[in-house]
Amino acid sequence: MIQNLEIRNFRNLENYQLKIDKKLVLIEGPNGTGKTSILESIFFAATTKSHRTYTEKDMIQYDKPFLAVKLKENDQVYEIILSANGKRTSINKVEIKKVSDYIGKFHVVMFAPEDLMLIKGSPSERRYFIDLELMQVSKDYLRNLNIYKRILKQRNALLKKITENDDLTFLNILSEQLYEVGIKIYDQREAFLNEINLKFKDFGSKYEHANIHIAYSPNIQKEQWLKYLKTKQKQDILYQTTQMGIHKDDFIVHYNGLNAKDNASQGTARLIVIELKLAVLEWIKEQTKVDAVLLLDDVLSELDLERQKLFLEQLPKTHQVFISSAVPIVNQITYQKVVLTKEINNNGK
Repeated sequence: MIQNLEIRNFRNLENYQLKIDKKLVLIEGPNGTGKTSILESIFFAATTKSHRTYTEKDMIQYDKPFLAVKLKENDQVYEIILSANGKRTSINKVEIKKVSDYIGKFHVVMFAPEDLMLIKGSPSERRYFIDLELMQVSKDYLRNLNIYKRILKQRNALLKKITENDDLTFLNILSEQLYEVGIKIYDQREAFLNEINLKFKDFGSKYEHANIHIAYSPNIQKEQWLKYLKTKQKQDILYQTTQMGIHKDDFIVHYNGLNAKDNASQGTARLIVIELKLAVLEWIKEQTKVDAVLLLDDVLSELDLERQKLFLEQLPKTHQVFISSAVPIVNQITYQKVVLTKEINNNGK
């Protein structure tokens, strides 16, 4: 459970502190006051990533040299600093030199409006989701992914330099190395999605009568991939890039037997993604034996009071949950209320 949060120069939060004493924290306030930034800062402190942007410097407050997020979770104090020089991470004031050794020390699952892209967006959005969730619980996955990216970069650089008449020995060596680490990633992705599907079956649809299933859609079947790498070198040389591999994987979300991308309404897509995140929450607990923190950004905006009540009552009881909302939340359950205004968002608690 997170007990204390300190934020400096993070988007519109210049110097913000929050003490937390409840499992459920509801953050209210008008748009633009920093509600999402609080959730994003927690997500960043856990994963070293932003859920909103790939350009991390955008998180640093304008004209400030750095941002810092420090939080206490149980007996551990985590801190991450981002500046023009990169990231610095520490646990209990001891610097963690490698970010890969920091990721996965504590776990979060986040829902945000941007997550609708998991259904409506590109394959890269869905690959990022799989990678992020797996790297939180598996050091092997994170290591393999980093190795794969490094070899892929080498192979693509070589493809830009050679012709089909050159000696292809080094290209073939890189191809075998790419395949050897790539099939490990393939297997972990497939197993992850199979386990998430079991979670859907275990607890069913909480908010809508729906049958949700996620189908792994690899760019190429692993049995065919090595053959491609060994026999289609000239094709890759022609296009100067590695055209087939796990770096182009995807998955398909099925909703009552239909492809949700083409058939689910905006509201239904929202509920599907929420249930996906709740399934991931339970999967992380199963893998790590620890309750992850659940972050819900603007999750209640499209629900009437009755559905809000149902949603809040069905939230997992053992996990700490942070919810942001632009409108006041009326409910009888016990929670800590945090109210943000433009006047206090840099100072208040």
